[in-house]
Amino acid sequence: MWTSIILIGFLPVSGALWADKSVRGVVGRAITIDCHYEEKYSSHTKYWCHGWTIQCSTLVETKGQHGRRGRVSITDNPEQGIFTVTMEDLHSGDTGWYSCGITTPGADLMFHLHLQISEEPVSVPVLRYLSPANISHLGGSVLVSCESLQGSLPIQYTWHEKHSSRDQMISDTNELVLPCQSLDLQAHRYYCNASNRLGIKSSGMLNVTIFSNTGICSYVTEINDTISGALWTERYVRGVVGRVITIDCHYEEKYRSHTKYWCRGWTRHCLITVETKQQHGQRGRVAISDNPEWGIFNVTVKNLRSGDTGWYSCGITTPDADPMFHVHLQVSYEPVSVPVLRYLSPANVSRLGGSVSVSCESLQGSLPIQYRWYEQTSSGHPKISDNKELTLHCQYFNQTHHQYYCSASNSLGVIYSGKVNVIIFNNGEICSYVTEINGIISGALWAEDKVRGVVGRAVTIDCHYAPMYRSHTKYFCHMWGRQCTSLVNTNGTNEQYGRMTIRDNISQGIFTVTVENLVSQDTGHYRCGITTSGNHPMFDVHLQVSNEPVSVPVLQFLSPANVSCVEGSVSLSCESVQGSPPIQYTWHENTSSVISVSDKLDLHCQSNKYQHHQYYCTASNTRGAKSSEIVNVSVYNREGNCSFVIRFTGTGREYSCETFTTVSTASFMIWKVVRWLFFTLLMIGTISVTWFTRQTKKPDESDPHRLVYKVK
Repeated sequence: MWTSIILIGFLPVSGALWADKSVRGVVGRAITIDCHYEEKYSSHTKYWCHGWTIQCSTLVETKGQHGRRGRVSITDNPEQGIFTVTMEDLHSGDTGWYSCGITTPGADLMFHLHLQISEEPVSVPVLRYLSPANISHLGGSVLVSCESLQGSLPIQYTWHEKHSSRDQMISDTNELVLPCQSLDLQAHRYYCNASNRLGIKSSGMLNVTIFSNTGICSYVTEINDTISGALWTERYVRGVVGRVITIDCHYEEKYRSHTKYWCRGWTRHCLITVETKQQHGQRGRVAISDNPEWGIFNVTVKNLRSGDTGWYSCGITTPDADPMFHVHLQVSYEPVSVPVLRYLSPANVSRLGGSVSVSCESLQGSLPIQYRWYEQTSSGHPKISDNKELTLHCQYFNQTHHQYYCSASNSLGVIYSGKVNVIIFNNGEICSYVTEINGIISGALWAEDKVRGVVGRAVTIDCHYAPMYRSHTKYFCHMWGRQCTSLVNTNGTNEQYGRMTIRDNISQGIFTVTVENLVSQDTGHYRCGITTSGNHPMFDVHLQVSNEPVSVPVLQFLSPANVSCVEGSVSLSCESVQGSPPIQYTWHENTSSVISVSDKLDLHCQSNKYQHHQYYCTASNTRGAKSSEIVNVSVYNREGNCSFVIRFTGTGREYSCETFTTVSTASFMIWKVVRWLFFTLLMIGTISVTWFTRQTKKPDESDPHRLVYKVK
């Protein structure tokens, strides 16, 4: 009877503790066993022991939620009702019976399982890039790993280079470093071997192709149709249901004219979703756009769905194996974020008696999102609108103060916005008011809410304010989260700090902020503000600073109009009025190479070798180059002086000895013909008068040297 009681007391309790009854492991590797238990045992100590009776040998137990001894560790997860046992560096002698156990005041709960440890041959090694995909394009070294995911440890790895005659072993580690400078041939092929006591397996080929680009030693590598250095993007991309996502696929310069595509899958047989037709393409919710100048094609997917989750590939069509880069897109549901309130009408409209429109938008969260507007009153919070926008009409306000807020909700929850405060006042016969959102007061202060600037140049922001704030201090601050750090403020009427200047024009009700020598880091959110005893009137401004290509250079004369008549030098200036500095200017003559590296050109009459010359100027920055119109120079000799005429192609502007004018092409041609006719007739008239005078003149008889004309 006693024996029966002992056996029953230590039988596994069904439903209280359970795991897999049979577990297999591999020599040298690790194994993890999950032991499930009921919620009521979440606070009890858990353990793992060798054996299946009460006398089993405890190998490890939880101390709090974790425990470790030698090669064995244990972790308890009470929320999921699982404690996990991990055994590392398995030996064949680890084969046997084990038990998951839970300590209880009475008999411990136990579940017995059998662990079988065996030797296993290696699997085919997997090759994987350990360096960024574009590193070889930048002249760096590519690092590739070789790993057999199965097989008993230890595993020996060796790298080999394949030759036509005999393969050569080059490394006995599982990683291979490929520095471009050490590659002496245009093409190389490598593979790796993985071996243990039970056998050997070889990986696929690693193909390397060398090419040169502007002096940088660069190359592409290819593993199982994945080409590194030719095409790359983010490997893992996350999207939100209902929203839009854009993936930028970067490629090498040599693929500018090739067709690009986006396909679902990660093999050569992936399903093409969209491809470029010239530079653009669209099919359904997916669009593709190619920018050859930047070496990027963009894939945009609209109205994302959870079913869009999966592997995709950026691809380029070539006569040989297409360069491909695999991307995993994860599309998931997301709760809404706190709605952002924003003015949709001019900031001063409420001072003029007009209607103010306010939008409510949750910038994050799965679509569709439902918006509702409420008014907060002493008696409750009635709903007043189911729209995203709220329009406030001054005539409809029946009190001097109103408060509104909105809610944004989707399938995962609802969140409420901050308050819209409305204060009514009368200004003459006009019903006017101010609105306040998160400390920003509309109607008291306004400016352009979006301002664009160019790297290296200056930008000016005009902040308009109501007359009641003439004597107050104005400031301009930079938003960092919820804090706004003051950058500059009025001290009297003007103040300067670093690259920033503020000037207050009290008569016009404007204070102006100027930022010079812009840098891309200046991009961000700023505020115009006025210091008052209560809430400060503020207005949010977003400044976007970007690099900009140069515009077509403008040519101007810098010297007097008659200087070319007196053998002087004519100076021309070349200026690109747009584009990020620094801007490089070069002057060219059509018949030769660069003649000057400057924004100015001096034309000396005596230095012109030919009767006609043509010049033009080029302006360039990091974003590209543009050329000016042609400058035509015609050289003349008049009364011994070297003089010349300069004319700009296409505009009709002319610079000559007497004047600097702007004429049309037709007028210019007519003027040239008339001038030629005038000088021709003048010469004919002069010759005729001289001849007639000589014919009619009578000889002086007393002159001994007279000439006698005989007329037959």
